[in-house]
Amino acid sequence: MKKIYAIIVSITLATMQALAGDGVQVQQSAPVTTRGAFDRGTWEVEGGAGAFSSFSTTKATRPTINYELQDLRVGWMYDSPRHGDWLNGILRGNSEIMLEIIEGNTTHGKGGYLAGGSLLWRYNFIQPDARWVPYFQLGAGALGNNIYRERGQKEIGEGFEFMLQGEIGLRYMISDAWSVSAEGGYRHISNAGLASNNEGLNSLGGVLQVSYRFH
Repeated sequence: MKKIYAIIVSITLATMQALAGDGVQVQQSAPVTTRGAFDRGTWEVEGGAGAFSSFSTTKATRPTINYELQDLRVGWMYDSPRHGDWLNGILRGNSEIMLEIIEGNTTHGKGGYLAGGSLLWRYNFIQPDARWVPYFQLGAGALGNNIYRERGQKEIGEGFEFMLQGEIGLRYMISDAWSVSAEGGYRHISNAGLASNNEGLNSLGGVLQVSYRFH
């Protein structure tokens, strides 16, 4: 948990620094030009920390395996905000491709670590000059772990596991370059039948993020 606290403190300090740098603009109520922040070809670096709790999808009693994680993401805006007639409402937005690297440890249940990466597709809902930008994302990847060595559990069957995820989030635009966000969602970890133990680990949780965009 110390890692989570350290990263949250870092996010807070980065946010305060960004706000301080843009203090004059905020006092003057200057608009945030989200059009440029999400144009095609814009890069984004995002990092954060969070926690996930496991749950069972059946009536069978399953061991609890909760974990915390830290992530680092690099994103690229695939297209600029779309202007089609049917997209000018709440669906107006753009697509973003992201590469995510994660690392974490269990906090409850069978002890161990997990580390890996995913490819994410994110859709940002963007209104002109809006400070609040909702989004949702889907991803798939793989990870390594040592949880599978723990006896008495069938969720994690081997050291190599696949990972599927889906999240919804909301970001606040501090400036054209800086933003903070909170997201929550679902992650599924399993080995697709490659090992005899393949119950799979289902979990719900959330992550706090800070991001920086550049061209």
